[in-house]
Amino acid sequence: MPMHIERLTSDVTVQDGDLALTQPQIEKLVALVISKLEDRAREAQRACAATKLMRRAAPPFEAGT
Repeated sequence: MPMHIERLTSDVTVQDGDLALTQPQIEKLVALVISKLEDRAREAQRACAATKLMRRAAPPFEAGT
């Protein structure tokens, strides 16, 4: 089954009898791993954006508004 993650492309082959999983189970597992990798990448981007220094000033804060 071809798999593409960011800049990595790989063709994964499982030999019959080596693994006690069916093809649909393997595909579901691969989809789950890819989903988790995407979640981690999004979280890393959020953390980077949350701590990034900006070159502009924020609007003044008005108390009580």
